[in-house]
Amino acid sequence: MKTTGIKGCNFLLVLSFLFGSLGHAQTVEIPKGRLEKFEFRESKIFPGTVREVTVYIPQQIIPSAPACVYVQQDGFDPNSKFNDLLDTLIAKKEIPVSVGIFVRPGYLPSAVEGQVGRPNRCFEYDGVDDNYVRFLMEEILPLVAEKFHLNLSSQGNDRCIGGCSSGGISAFNAAWQRPDAFNRVYCTSGSFVAFRGGHEFPTLIRKTEAKPMRAFLTTASDDMENCAGDWNLLAHEIEKALKFSDYEYQFHLVQGGHCSGNYEYFKEAMRYLWKDWPNPVKTGKSAPRVQDILLPNEPWQLLAGGYSDARGPACNAKGEVFFTDPKSSKIFKIDTKNQVSVFLENTDHSNSLSFGANGELYVLSSQSGKTMNYDVNGKGTVYIDGIHGQYLLARPDGGLYVSEGAGGNEPGKVWLVKDGKKTMVDSGINTATGIAMSPDRWLLAVADKQSHWVYSYSIAPDGTLQNKERFFWLHVQDWEDDSGAEAVCYDREGHLCVATSTGIQVCAWDGPTQVILPMPENMRVTGICIGGANFDILFAFCGDKIYQRKIKNHTVGAFTPFTKMTPGKL
Repeated sequence: MKTTGIKGCNFLLVLSFLFGSLGHAQTVEIPKGRLEKFEFRESKIFPGTVREVTVYIPQQIIPSAPACVYVQQDGFDPNSKFNDLLDTLIAKKEIPVSVGIFVRPGYLPSAVEGQVGRPNRCFEYDGVDDNYVRFLMEEILPLVAEKFHLNLSSQGNDRCIGGCSSGGISAFNAAWQRPDAFNRVYCTSGSFVAFRGGHEFPTLIRKTEAKPMRAFLTTASDDMENCAGDWNLLAHEIEKALKFSDYEYQFHLVQGGHCSGNYEYFKEAMRYLWKDWPNPVKTGKSAPRVQDILLPNEPWQLLAGGYSDARGPACNAKGEVFFTDPKSSKIFKIDTKNQVSVFLENTDHSNSLSFGANGELYVLSSQSGKTMNYDVNGKGTVYIDGIHGQYLLARPDGGLYVSEGAGGNEPGKVWLVKDGKKTMVDSGINTATGIAMSPDRWLLAVADKQSHWVYSYSIAPDGTLQNKERFFWLHVQDWEDDSGAEAVCYDREGHLCVATSTGIQVCAWDGPTQVILPMPENMRVTGICIGGANFDILFAFCGDKIYQRKIKNHTVGAFTPFTKMTPGKL
């Protein structure tokens, strides 16, 4: 960390520098970019809003070469001379040829004559969601490219985003939500406070798998402090979290008040953020608990796609993974060489699978209310009828647990199916979804899709459930009302993995989420399973796509041996 006092700074409109031989000096004028301005009123993401957009277009731009992009919140201030700073940096080749896009926050004009309109700045900038970055990617950047006939790069490595205060957290959040869109962040006096969830960023940075981001951050010695928090204090928490998770960053404490140093540090920030371009921004090692699960250089890989809704996966004793596609009414198999084939057709729109201890496959259909039992030869019989379940789990003794989601005023339920009989063993969960049994076989976890909890029970000798607790605590994204928890699975090492709208959340044996594994492009994950020839491949089912990655942890199922639990690390 650097602490710097700034009393003033003169910006050069034209940079003069000396070069040549034999002591002769020559002055070179910096090529001047042009500024264009337009008003934008057609947003579908922030409907009804009006805003000004200013575009800086450098002289050096080449139409055939994709130009890099710098986006800045809060629009263009003519007094700042940011265009002159960009002129100089580009001319000296300290940053690549970059188009600057300066976007003001939206404003909703009043529908009542004589009334004041509503500012949209806090809603757009301080929300820890993907609305603003989608607004940039889907609306502003394509419009700028079309309007001014620009060839803008679509790569996150070629884009930088910056801002001050709420504009600063907005810049950070845009890269956080979509590192495929922005990898480089300039954030001064970022509002990482409790306006709309920004105060949770230090925790999220510590728990989430590191992303390809390089950041230049500042805070002021006399920064803002109000009901939402202390800007200086939270900025230091951000800095410590970035260090903890091994991010590439610089952090400066600036003498002065809120947003001090925003203009003064711009050139230094750009030099740092764009250093060694076009080499990609590196991804850090992540936090220690993330490293306990992930292997280096083993990212998510797309395995297959084109399904309507791939879900309900299960692994067998060979490490083969099976999953359903309810709309097509098919069950597919992924063999240990990653070959995908149709295993069964006409499966009553089945939605969940589980393998028993003897290799039998249980197939649940919420639509028909039937659970089928298929032997190792593929012969099927009705195992139980009358439970319109969401997920099922085979017990080592041949029984089943089945979750049944809520319908109307009916609460979610958990059923025990054994010896051809069904017994309701719990009721009252909002929407009961995924089910998993711990490696030592005495704890059962049941997810509640409409909350931020996964319930834990102890299993009695007769299979009934006791000691119900809302035990596993999940993170909920800012724009969601619940975690969206679906499939769950234990690993042999004792973690509980939960498919949520945030990604895969990995909970410690004593309840809290320690690790968050986001999916490519923030895709929602509904199905998870560990399988593969060595039982160490994590599969994630995201609607029409299936992803996989090798991890350090291993499969648990009805066919795996009893495994003694080992207390985890904090």
